[in-house]
Amino acid sequence: MSIMKKTITAGIAALSVAGALAATAPAAQARDHYRHHGDDVLLGAAAGIAGGLIGGAIVSGSQRPVYVEPQYKYAPPPPPPVVYRRAYYAAPPPPPRCHHEWVENEYGEAYRARVCY
Repeated sequence: MSIMKKTITAGIAALSVAGALAATAPAAQARDHYRHHGDDVLLGAAAGIAGGLIGGAIVSGSQRPVYVEPQYKYAPPPPPPVVYRRAYYAAPPPPPRCHHEWVENEYGEAYRARVCY
C-alpha cells in the first residue's frame, strides 16, 4: 500500500468517527419534545443502511492485490511441418558418346574434330 493511500484511508476513518460523534445527540437532549412517533427510527435506519452501502463500496474497492503478474503474449505455435511428396521423373537421357578424330578440310589441311553419335 502506498503512503498516500494509507494517509487517505486514515483520514477517511478519522472523519467517519468524528462525523458519527458529532451526529449523535448528547444524553441531555435525547428527549421527545415534539412527540414524533416512529419517524426518527425510520430515518436512522435509512441512514444506517445508506452508510453501510457506501462504506462497503469504499472498503471493497480498496481490497486490490498489491502485485499482479504481467500477462505475457506468447509467440504463436510453429507451423505444421511441411510434407514433401515423392515425385517420379523420367531419368535424364545419357550423355552423348563423343570422341575426337582427325579430319581434313577441302584444302587437305588436317584438324581435330569432335564426333558424337
